[in-house]
Amino acid sequence: MRPAICRVALATALAIFLLGSTGTARADDSAWKAAHDTDPHLPLTPEQVEMTAEKRAAEPQGGDVAPSLDPYVVCASCSGGGYPSSAHLAANQTSQATSYYCGPASVHEALGTIGISLSQSAAATKLHTTSDGTAWSGGGTSPSGYPVPDVLNRNQGRNYYVPQPVPNATSNAISTFKGDLKMDVYAIRAPLVGDAWEVPGGPHLVGHPTNREIFHWFEIRGYQNSGGSTMYEDSVHGANSISWSGSVPPYSTLASSTIVTIISGRGYVW
Repeated sequence: MRPAICRVALATALAIFLLGSTGTARADDSAWKAAHDTDPHLPLTPEQVEMTAEKRAAEPQGGDVAPSLDPYVVCASCSGGGYPSSAHLAANQTSQATSYYCGPASVHEALGTIGISLSQSAAATKLHTTSDGTAWSGGGTSPSGYPVPDVLNRNQGRNYYVPQPVPNATSNAISTFKGDLKMDVYAIRAPLVGDAWEVPGGPHLVGHPTNREIFHWFEIRGYQNSGGSTMYEDSVHGANSISWSGSVPPYSTLASSTIVTIISGRGYVW
């Protein structure tokens, strides 16, 4: 079983094989991903379903939202109803300690943003990270079957994290992501964590080699353009164990539609 992992050092030969055998794969090609998917995609628990509904119900539908009180939230155009046009949380990018520690690094960053210290090694133990990386779901390694939200929830009380599967990058999935992004960053003051599945020829995170298939967890720390753009940090930057880390900036911003395309087939934790 191959989980959704931080497999950031795949051989170029594999990428060439994938291109040659499937044509130019696109990350928004749900059929291609479904054909290559090995994640069990466990159903959400009743508690996760309930908490997702409660969080969505709290999202404003064109009305006012209570102002954020966290000093690390920075926003623009904060007057008026609804969410501000842009907001972000504190920047704390940390290089992942190994080529397969993107999951632990992202959890370390996310908890650090809200004032909780958890080392990458401790996070890796709690996440049951192996040399194959950190699973999106499955493996019997956590109470709900989703290790990242389980570890985040056990180590802080600001936000109840739930997994949001993204089968493919539909307009509804993009709209849902934008709402969840603004809710967490501005109203709850907590980051999200995305699970990228980048395929050869499809969109990749900034600096990632586009001829490779890469699974990669990354922390999402803000938004611009009323949710149209997503701000994130990348633990590959500065990671000596990854040969192409020098091309990856610590902080980047991409169109939210591109982010949703990249995480399709896996999802995000919010």
